[in-house]
Amino acid sequence: MDCYVYYRVTPANAKAAAEAVTRLFALVTTRFGVSARLQRRAEASASDALTGGATWMERYDGVPPAFMDALPAMATQCGLATLVEGERHTECFEDMPTPCA
Repeated sequence: MDCYVYYRVTPANAKAAAEAVTRLFALVTTRFGVSARLQRRAEASASDALTGGATWMERYDGVPPAFMDALPAMATQCGLATLVEGERHTECFEDMPTPCA
């Protein structure tokens, strides 16, 4: 299962949020052996353009279900939960078999 967590970050919180994400990624690697990467929306959304903020997305590949149960607490532990604007939104996807031609 691959999971994506996206949220908005204001310019005032961007540096602290990036540091918190670094701590979070170290924690998820230590606890679950999961690698992660951080992405930013390529083009500003209407909300981002209005506030000068940005939409960030954490990407986690090949995670077990227990990981997703633990992720909110780990984000809080690393200080990230208080640095995002609004909520963190999570979506998970599973691979589908490739159809035969």
